[in-house]
This record gives sequence, C-alpha cells and structure tokens, in this order.
Amino acid sequence: MKIHPKELVKMIDVSLLQSVNTETDIQFLIQATKQYQFICAFALPCYSQTLVEAFKDEDIMVGAPVGFPTGAEITQVKVFQAKTLYDIGCDEFDMVMNIGWLKSKQFGKVAKDIQAVYQIIAGKPLKVIVEAMYLTDEELIDACKIVMDSGAEFIKTGTGWASKPTEIRHVETMAKTIQGKIKLKAAGGIRDYETLCIMHDMGVSRFGVSLSSGIKIVEDACLKQ
Repeated sequence: MKIHPKELVKMIDVSLLQSVNTETDIQFLIQATKQYQFICAFALPCYSQTLVEAFKDEDIMVGAPVGFPTGAEITQVKVFQAKTLYDIGCDEFDMVMNIGWLKSKQFGKVAKDIQAVYQIIAGKPLKVIVEAMYLTDEELIDACKIVMDSGAEFIKTGTGWASKPTEIRHVETMAKTIQGKIKLKAAGGIRDYETLCIMHDMGVSRFGVSLSSGIKIVEDACLKQ
C-alpha cells in the first residue's frame, strides 16, 4: 500500500551515526530534518545536545543511541549513558541488546540489561535493537520474547552497522512472534520506498534510515502519489 509523504515522514527516524560525521554534517542533518519534518533525528551522543537545542521549538524528537553499536557495554555504562542523554533532553532511546549474552542463552542477563535502562529513562519510549541479521530464527524469536516482557515500546531489527541488511524474512518472523503486542521498528539497509511499504504492510510502524536514504525515500514517495 502506498504511503502519503506527510504520513511517511512521521514514520522515519533519520540518522547520521558514523564516527566520521562532522559538525557540518550535523548541521545538514538539522536543516534537512526540519525541511522534511521527519519525526526523529539521531546522531552520536557527542552531538545530542546540539540536536536538542536545534529542535526545541520544533515538532521533532531527538533520539538517543545507547550502547551503540555493539551492545556489549557493562550494564552500568548503558545506564549512565541513558541517564546522561535523558538529562540532556533526548526524547526516545534506542539501545542495543547484548547480542553475545543472547546467543549464549543468558536470557536473564539480557533482560536485566534492558530493564535497567528502561527504569532510568522514566517512561520515555525505549526501542531495543536485536541485530536480527546476526541471529538464527530461534534466537530472533527468543529476542522478541525478552523485549516484549521488558516494558520497551519497540523492538528494532538492527543498528545499520551490521554487514548484512534487515530482510523481509526478519520482519516476518518478528511480526509473527510479537503479534502486535509491541511496536516494530525496521532499520539497517532500508534504502527504497518499495521495501519500506512492504515492511509497513507487514506491521512495521517506524523506520530507521540514514539521512540520505530518508530524503530519497520521501522524494520517491512524492513522485509516486
């Protein structure tokens, strides 16, 4: 199903999350996010304050990357990072699950890691990134169940840093497992309007894309109305 561009931008979180991104890059992120009115923008934590100040009078949220991109930090470090970004004024928090613990079947440690971050952000939306492209189907189902029980608002397919993209089959498995009990965000290698529409029809309500992909997707949507 086609998505109108005005609805589409309210589903897209745009990001510049590479270590080489400069202040000039971030200023372009700010300008483009305002121009297209994307719902949320992400940058690496050193630029979070800049985004908060830039969007304080806008209907645009600032996303906080927590444990990005590996998810392997000590839980207390994730908590400190989340609390610091909360105090700065970030609106939503995308944390990376500890993938190694999940694959080791240390499910209790995975759950406590998520819950510790969830508790510190005092009710603001939490999205948990599971890096679906690194998981077997069984591991992905286990990840979904843990996130569903954590209090998080969203489960998210990937960081965008993986060498493999999010695939339709990942979304299909996740949607079938969560059955609408938690929201689904797709990210990682989503670069065209057609793929986005297919995933939306499968139950994805938010998308994480690079700034360049976000602009391309919206402009393609405008041409196809």
